Amino acid sequence: MYVNEFMSKWVESVELIKRMYGDKIVYEVGPNNLPPVPDLGKAVRDAIKNPIGCKSLDNLLRPGMKVAVVADDITRATPRDKILPILLDELNRAGVPDSDITVVIALGTHRYMSEDEVLRCFGEDVVRRVKIVNHEWLDSSKLVYVGKTKNGTPVYVNKLVYEADFVVGLGSIIPHLYAGYGGGAKIIQPGVCGEKTTAYTHILAALEDPMNLLGNPDNVVRREMEEVADVVGLDFIVNVVFNGRGEVVKVVAGDMRRAFREGVKVAETIYRREIPEPADIVVVNTYPAVIDYWQAIKGFVHSQLGVREGGTVILYTDCPDRISPIHGKTFEKYRYATVEELQKVIKEGSEEDLVGLATVYVHTKYIHRVECMCVSKGLTKEDKAVLRFKHAETVIDALEHALKKYGSNAKVGIIHHGGEVYPIATKKI
Repeated sequence: MYVNEFMSKWVESVELIKRMYGDKIVYEVGPNNLPPVPDLGKAVRDAIKNPIGCKSLDNLLRPGMKVAVVADDITRATPRDKILPILLDELNRAGVPDSDITVVIALGTHRYMSEDEVLRCFGEDVVRRVKIVNHEWLDSSKLVYVGKTKNGTPVYVNKLVYEADFVVGLGSIIPHLYAGYGGGAKIIQPGVCGEKTTAYTHILAALEDPMNLLGNPDNVVRREMEEVADVVGLDFIVNVVFNGRGEVVKVVAGDMRRAFREGVKVAETIYRREIPEPADIVVVNTYPAVIDYWQAIKGFVHSQLGVREGGTVILYTDCPDRISPIHGKTFEKYRYATVEELQKVIKEGSEEDLVGLATVYVHTKYIHRVECMCVSKGLTKEDKAVLRFKHAETVIDALEHALKKYGSNAKVGIIHHGGEVYPIATKKI
């Protein structure tokens, strides 16, 4: 009901923009809605039985092995409740009973999921069959240090995952501002790693510039995440690709590198959208990244590829969890900081919340590149002030304000599903 209301208001706003200012719109992009798989259950089963780049589960597993299934948390739309029963059945057929399987929720540094959220996301069948636990990243006793990557990233990981005999990652492949795309090794780092490990990859991403990382499945951050997964051990993945309606169009399974990249080939045709040129004003809906600004920043970053420097982004989001239940105080702490000041703090390593600092740095860099007007039910006026956003009650109010700034020749772009879709301009300005 909540999402329907949120999206219906967006649709109304876009239709009004078209009626009032259609002559100013230079592009409108959203996901390419490829047809869904005819039978999700069959697609999942077929993918698991015919893995990419590795042997089948029958050949990889044996009775007595303890299996950890690392699965996406509430911030992702992965249909866990539909995939897991099939995956569990396949693990059973390979000789591993439900009693030897634990599902670990890949929270990264997100808040823990409640029992009601676990039941809603994983379904009664899965909750009844196997043990499901949050990745308790805030409790150091639940983590273990297992070494470093070649680049020196210290690897702290969930004990249950590291001590398992076999690890399966369950996730979805959507664009990501740091990892290029979600899915694959990202289920391990940051999914079930400690904050110190996650800080390294987030700082690396922030300093590399997400505008150069987004949509690249072989970027430096993705490669580092895969090295972390090598150190920890990720034996098998099951990943899905969605269309804009949230329907699964592709299921891939197998090796964390090869299967993931096969999935990315499909995801690119859905989320990478060409536009003729950057606009003066971009109106962007951050869906499906709407739970808090920690997620909604994806829409803000994606919009940078579609707006000229010095332009205006009109950010339509909700954020019932406001800026971030975990990292919100770090945004407040550095609300007046410059990019140079944040670079100094990063270099010194003096901030306790380095994960949060990395995202604050990215946010600060882009808020100095463009003006942002924010329409949000969940973010308060004070939250918007912390983020250095200008408040607007409606999308139309924000657009009319921006049009006064740029005049009658202003060019407007519209991005649907901005938490996923990223524009690529064929003409630079």
